[in-house]
Amino acid sequence: MTRRGNSRNEKQAPGGPLSEQDAIRIMSGLASAFYVLDENSDFIYMNEKAARLLGQEGKDLEGRNAWTEFPDAVPAGLKEMYDRIRETGIAETKEIYYRPAGLWLQVDAQEIGEGRIAVLFHDISRYKEAETRLELLAYRDNLTGLPNRSSAIQRITESIGKGKPFSVVLFDIDSFRQLNDLHGHQAGDRYIRGIAERLKGILEDGEVVTRIGADEFIFLTRRTDPDELKQWVQELFRQTAISVRLYDHVSFSASASVGISRYPEDATTTAELLSMADHAMHESKTKRGNCFQLFHDQMRKRLDRRRVIEDDLFSGNFKENGFACVFQPQLDGESGRLLGIETLSRWDHPELGVLPPSEFIPIAEETGKIKELTIHLLNLVLEKGQRWDMQYGRVPRMAVNVTSSLLNDKQFFSTIMKMLGKWEIPPDRFEIEITEWKETLSSNLVLSNLRKCRSQGISVAIDDFGTGFSGLSYLTNFPVDKIKIDRFFVSGIGRVGKSEAILKSVVSLAEGLGCELIAEGVETGEQRRFLLDIGCRGIQGYYFDAPLPPGEFEEKYLRS
Repeated sequence: MTRRGNSRNEKQAPGGPLSEQDAIRIMSGLASAFYVLDENSDFIYMNEKAARLLGQEGKDLEGRNAWTEFPDAVPAGLKEMYDRIRETGIAETKEIYYRPAGLWLQVDAQEIGEGRIAVLFHDISRYKEAETRLELLAYRDNLTGLPNRSSAIQRITESIGKGKPFSVVLFDIDSFRQLNDLHGHQAGDRYIRGIAERLKGILEDGEVVTRIGADEFIFLTRRTDPDELKQWVQELFRQTAISVRLYDHVSFSASASVGISRYPEDATTTAELLSMADHAMHESKTKRGNCFQLFHDQMRKRLDRRRVIEDDLFSGNFKENGFACVFQPQLDGESGRLLGIETLSRWDHPELGVLPPSEFIPIAEETGKIKELTIHLLNLVLEKGQRWDMQYGRVPRMAVNVTSSLLNDKQFFSTIMKMLGKWEIPPDRFEIEITEWKETLSSNLVLSNLRKCRSQGISVAIDDFGTGFSGLSYLTNFPVDKIKIDRFFVSGIGRVGKSEAILKSVVSLAEGLGCELIAEGVETGEQRRFLLDIGCRGIQGYYFDAPLPPGEFEEKYLRS
């Protein structure tokens, strides 16, 4: 039987092609808006959903030109899009804002033969509004409403693209942590909101302030002349000097520290400008309150030096890069008997020469490499201890200074025990030295780690006692075996009566608590004799010996 055609009254064979009329009938019932244009962009068909969205009657538009009836669709990019589809035959999707209807639309278009364009579109205004809200959250600080760090980075990058000179001004409020500690975070939030309003109030056209941290703000300003910047920064200082009312009877004022980098004098990238402003700000902080610092060449040299240190820390090649350890003996000041050793890290850098721990340890902390570095140094120390035990039958008690970040690591205790086991060092031959920091004192994890270590025979010493956060708080809350008296008090012997009185008190305190005592920084016979007279026998310092390389220490204190 011969098929005569595809009229509506005839049934198609299963799997046969749809006619154009069938396809249009199906599309007209879709939830999405739909229309078809001919090769001249005249309307062939529009379903009811499209007509409602566009505020037109679909039948009335048939035969009419799309760009004549909807001229705002041309600048929205639809005409260009449809012409391109006719030329390439490739379907496209575009999001447009159609102003007359006040709608965001997603438009999907494809060519269906002979230059005709079939278009599906739907209202995405709700999603766009949500996207806008999310974008606002992503680029706004919730507390102050100011642009945030992401916005600051974007704005600096845009300013660089314009090529005109400008300055990045990093503004850090001093003493903000103390405010939170004394009055709570709610008071701190009130203060920051108040300061943010003041800082916004002094901005001129083209300037912007962003909040990038708890107490840090970044200004972008066209000012680059040092004298003009100085006058402007002084106004910032005046604003923070005025008290902010926190509660009925509580107000707070603060000083600030400012670091400034300039484009293009100092740098030409966003990352460099931020880094240099931060470097300048930290230098201004060392001058204590309401100081500002422009980035300069000496800072550049220090920054380049820091980058070399960071790169070598990240390389992980600690042995090849010259990391080593030295040992300073701790002796009985009366008999000269060896009580133990303090292990001190050293870095003989292949490019920069000998670096003191005070330079590279903070950088290792900030870069997150302190754990790897400490494990490397512990392996050096414990390997020496194992060899001494095999060769001389004894291991001096080895003290190692451990940073607060390591003590606050869940793996700290298990790591230490594994390393002692690996090198066959008895735990009672190992000592952890901790420095007095508030973060250490307030951490339950630190306390737990120290208690676990002490339960295995590892001793715990407080280093630099009396100069940190609160020595008495440490003695009350922490499992302490030894107190190391800071060299500051020892240096006052024979010169400062208050230092001598404090030393006598510390000795009495240690006796009452059953703690051992070591006096650090002992350099003269007078200091040694005074300490012995008041009951402190443990001595560490140049009077007996400087920190020694492993071979010299072994020759002098073990082999003999």
